[in-house]
Amino acid sequence: MTHKLPTNGSRKRRDKPFPWHCLNCLKEEVRPQTIRHTVELKHDGRSYQIEIPDLTIPKCGVCGKLVFTTGADDQVLAALRRHLRLLSPEQIKSRRLALGLKKKQLAERLVVTAATISRWETGALIQTRAMDNYLRVYFAVPEARAILQEAD
Repeated sequence: MTHKLPTNGSRKRRDKPFPWHCLNCLKEEVRPQTIRHTVELKHDGRSYQIEIPDLTIPKCGVCGKLVFTTGADDQVLAALRRHLRLLSPEQIKSRRLALGLKKKQLAERLVVTAATISRWETGALIQTRAMDNYLRVYFAVPEARAILQEAD
């Protein structure tokens, strides 16, 4: 199964109490379940088969249809980050704050927009592997930071 990643940050939330009506079979039998789920995701021009052993997701008890909510999407994206060994949103933010930088300052030094930094830190956007390496070097190597600061 291929899971389409949200691209514009406009993931819908369903805060309605369970059970929900299934859009597939129309029965009121959708409830949260924890399941083992395998998903194929594309990132950085490559496809990856990701196994999520404990995905919590609404599922119809009648027809088995899965409902990908914001929470389920977040779990899938976190599994992709772990699989690719990318910095998590929390790691990016904490390392930026440890250097005493505002989002705009980091953005200027990395030659990206402050909105990009914000999306990385909220999890709305996953950085490429190349940018992840760039972030790691920037955060870990003072000489790299000095060189990039001179380029401003």
